Amino acid sequence: MTPRDPSAATDTIAVLRAEAAAAQHALVNMETSPGRIVRAEACPGAGKTRTIVERHLASPTGPRQGRALVSFTKVAGREIRKRCVDEGRPELAQFPHFIGTFDAFVWRHLLRPYLLPKPGKIWQRLEEWSDHPQARRDGASLDDFSFSYGRDVVRISDPQPIIRRLPHRFRRDEEGRQKLTLWAASAMQRLWSQGYLSGDQLRDMALHLLSDPERRKRIARVLLTRFSEIVIDESQDCSHEDLRIVDMLRELDIPLLLVGDPDQSIYGFRNLVSLTAAPPKTLSSTAPDHRLTHNWRSTQVICDLAHTLRTSNAPCDTAVGPYHAEAPPILLLPTTGRKDAAWLGDFGAAAEQLAIPQSQCFVIAHGNSTLPKGLTGTRVPPSDQLGRIIWATAVLRSPGASTRHQERAHKVLREAVLRHWYGQPDTPEPVNLAHQGLSPLELHVAEQSVLRALPSLDMPAAEWSRAAHSVLTAKAGLLGLVPQVQRAYPCKKHGKAAWQIVGFGAPSSPHVSVGRASTVHGVKGDQADAVLVVIPAATPEDSRSTDLVKAWAEGPDRVMPGETGEALRVLYVAATRARRLLAFALEDDHLAVIATFLARRGVPFRALREPQQEQLRLSG
Repeated sequence: MTPRDPSAATDTIAVLRAEAAAAQHALVNMETSPGRIVRAEACPGAGKTRTIVERHLASPTGPRQGRALVSFTKVAGREIRKRCVDEGRPELAQFPHFIGTFDAFVWRHLLRPYLLPKPGKIWQRLEEWSDHPQARRDGASLDDFSFSYGRDVVRISDPQPIIRRLPHRFRRDEEGRQKLTLWAASAMQRLWSQGYLSGDQLRDMALHLLSDPERRKRIARVLLTRFSEIVIDESQDCSHEDLRIVDMLRELDIPLLLVGDPDQSIYGFRNLVSLTAAPPKTLSSTAPDHRLTHNWRSTQVICDLAHTLRTSNAPCDTAVGPYHAEAPPILLLPTTGRKDAAWLGDFGAAAEQLAIPQSQCFVIAHGNSTLPKGLTGTRVPPSDQLGRIIWATAVLRSPGASTRHQERAHKVLREAVLRHWYGQPDTPEPVNLAHQGLSPLELHVAEQSVLRALPSLDMPAAEWSRAAHSVLTAKAGLLGLVPQVQRAYPCKKHGKAAWQIVGFGAPSSPHVSVGRASTVHGVKGDQADAVLVVIPAATPEDSRSTDLVKAWAEGPDRVMPGETGEALRVLYVAATRARRLLAFALEDDHLAVIATFLARRGVPFRALREPQQEQLRLSG
């Protein structure tokens, strides 16, 4: 591949932007029809969400009909609703339209109305199993296990621990894992018997109902009356079960439009235990019906780099945004023998040269364990009560916390408030609220008030625990409640500041102000002016990063096993978050391989070499 010259592109940028606008307009007006799935592929930064909203604004639906706009994150749904309101069309975010996640759509329109009530069983959907107190134990949850079908139509049998997701103390403790697995089997059966289900069980039940001829007819009548079409954004995130559900909707003659990018498919781990061995043939055609290949986000240099990471045969993207002609080279930062602060400092200095503020600097990696600990803390909240509330406070006060981390931290802090006031909960938050006669808004206000009043995390942990207890008790008194927790949470690490016991950096340290730090999955859909992607060093026990670098450097002729292919797509998603500056932090051996590869492909880059910090510049 020979990269385009960004300076030459300035002469034709008006033409390129006209082409981009025409491609978006074509997607706005693309017709859907019963019994057919229309597929559109959109590169990163193509403005696909904006185009989907424009289609929603411009394309009328039938009388008393709506349109379903389905995605895989709450953030996407909020963005679509906000744009409808900003355009003066708030009614397009209300009934009979649907804007929400795939899980919410399946629950509300394919499952809940058709589930038969049973004595002692009230069907309830959990966003994740960890939302239920009885689905957690010793820092693990049912989310950390894969389940099989057994004799059931849903995956609730034979739990198998997902080792990489378990707390570290269980990873080499076979006896501990066995006990935890026995607990998981019992907990799943108990919660299922009470009517609780989460992602996998939700899909299994939907497929079961759609396979029943009579229920299938009822579902079809309701959906065809309600929706003129269903649009699925980020369709590459569909699991095999999701795609089977989509194909069944097609068989019901519901018009469908799927918009996605196969190179951003990074949720293959969800297909570990799957009823459907492969996607339906109707969803695996080689060519999409339409493509958006103009990138409004990144420089052309970043687009050219991203193309080297693609696992599909999609064409290279064309930069047409405000930074299309900027040409900062790709930055390669060595990590061998260096502390985090050194290569983070190199990244910060490069961003500063471009006048990029710290708030616009992302540091991201495939796994949380690869990120500098001072920026992220632990991936999941601790199991002890003091650790949980400190962790939640640290996340919610961190300017760099990902949306997913923040959502989980809010849940943890709300649970701490309820526990202090009413005692240890044994049901999910909505059930507990109903039992206590408390509205979600009242709990939200209480949580925000508590968060503001909690002390600084620089305070010694034991002292912080006593102060937090006083805050929670005082807030209860304002509501006329007698708190059930009478003592401060015990602290086993008296000599440490509060932030230290949950793995965060000091609140006043320069690390904390570098910018946002997250896993790639946590920033999917986001973007920043400067992005640093951290690739871990290989170890004798784990050579996956070497396999990844080798596959990247092999170029389009690469042959990859499934895990390496997904890791390459994760790297692609990471790189395409960047608008102006893209950097990689990697060990010396990996850096040398990638430097040689980029030079061969003609992608401009700058490598910092230790120990003399020699700067090597190469460009096509």
